[in-house]
Amino acid sequence: MKRVLGFILVLALFGCEEDDQARFFVKDDPEISTLNGTWKVISFEDQVTKEITTPTEENSWGLEIVVTFDDSTAPYSISGKNTSNQIFGEFTYQSERSFKVAQLGSTFVNQPEWGDKFSLAVLDGVMEFKINSSHLRIFYESSQKSMTLEKQ
Repeated sequence: MKRVLGFILVLALFGCEEDDQARFFVKDDPEISTLNGTWKVISFEDQVTKEITTPTEENSWGLEIVVTFDDSTAPYSISGKNTSNQIFGEFTYQSERSFKVAQLGSTFVNQPEWGDKFSLAVLDGVMEFKINSSHLRIFYESSQKSMTLEKQ
């Protein structure tokens, strides 16, 4: 009986991990060539350890990260709310599937860990991305980490 319960527990743990990985999979749509739109960060992923971090009351204080990318005017802009702070800045495309935030302004005052993760990620340098009609995945730290955003 103990072996059966142990087997079920192990199966449940590994089953959940696979479901989480599938839940945050972003299939790239080559027909979409722009970051334009408003997006909410729903997770941060470590591509090496496969750890996925989602917002909790402790790491986000119940606050969200919602950003808007707009490449319809020059310079291209990024704006929105990073948890407790407003952000604004500029970005440039580096290639078909990469971009760089050239400037980012924010107060960075009294910001939870969730906001700090975003700030560090977007200031990392050139970032690659995958995009489809509902999700955007941005890779940073030499593609070892990523964040997943949901279209708003």
